[in-house]
Amino acid sequence: MKGALLFPWVFLGLHSESCAARPTVGGQAVIEGVMMRGPERWTVTVRRSGGSMESTAIPYRGWAKKRPILGRPLVRGAVVLLESMIVGIKALNYSAEIAAGDEEKPSDAAGATVIEGEKKPALGFWALALTLLSAFALAMGLFVALPHVASLLLGQLWGFNESSGWFHLLDGVIKFALFIAYVWAIGLFPDIGRVYAYHGAEHKAIFTYEAGEPLTPEQAARHSAWHPRCGTAFIFLVLALSILFFAAVFPLFFNTAGASIGRTFLGIGLKILLMLPLAGLAYEVTRLAGKASPHSFWRIVLWPGLLMQRLTTRTPDNAQLEVALTALEKAVAPQA
Repeated sequence: MKGALLFPWVFLGLHSESCAARPTVGGQAVIEGVMMRGPERWTVTVRRSGGSMESTAIPYRGWAKKRPILGRPLVRGAVVLLESMIVGIKALNYSAEIAAGDEEKPSDAAGATVIEGEKKPALGFWALALTLLSAFALAMGLFVALPHVASLLLGQLWGFNESSGWFHLLDGVIKFALFIAYVWAIGLFPDIGRVYAYHGAEHKAIFTYEAGEPLTPEQAARHSAWHPRCGTAFIFLVLALSILFFAAVFPLFFNTAGASIGRTFLGIGLKILLMLPLAGLAYEVTRLAGKASPHSFWRIVLWPGLLMQRLTTRTPDNAQLEVALTALEKAVAPQA
């Protein structure tokens, strides 16, 4: 159940790279833990049912470092999104394996801290590909296809189609409503609520690191649980850009009255393809916002997305902050 609910979390939990002078860091909450991605590795630290922590560290080299063209502006956004999805699914799988193991065997000694390195997530290529496609299909179906079809049906009642600005306004409203309903509804599950708390812990840990402060739970607790480069704000911005972008593009393709199954599938397919340039544009805005002052124009643009983090974050306790900070320390530790 947890894994199924968290499939789209690889989009919502996306955390873009730091723009600070320190090594870049990104992260994602997982089941009873946190994944952190540093310049040379990504790590996952999970709190076991008995109280101990278990970690893994996987060597990592970004695609843009291997192929510099992938790091170009407006291209890197889609690349980072895909990379984050792959790493995020592996991290979720690792945490789910530990959670399943805790349910099947007695828990470890309460309060103990056990760090096990180099225990890699057991997820093969085809399993990863299937999970990735499932997450993508679920997200595109929920946030692209369903709003489009619903707008078509309502448009037939109210007398407009894809060539009308009203269609794109309605489509956007439905997208935002589904997005808000989704993140609110899954947060009602206690286990997912704890993931949201680890999401807050991830943000507080990264803020502490970016400020150059000691990586302690007490220090991290002083920081905000809302981060401008969070995937929630990123996806919110993509949805907002899609309203403007589709309103400008769709009338060029659908400038006549009438409807058909083929036209509907063409419209949905076109929207899915256009998500890549939209992701690239949204990524550049989040990078600018990450470097800008709190009251700058770019931070104001992301302000609604920051408000959305009220739904996807909870205030973490010290034990959850300890998990996030442990994962972060291992992600940024110098190469041995």
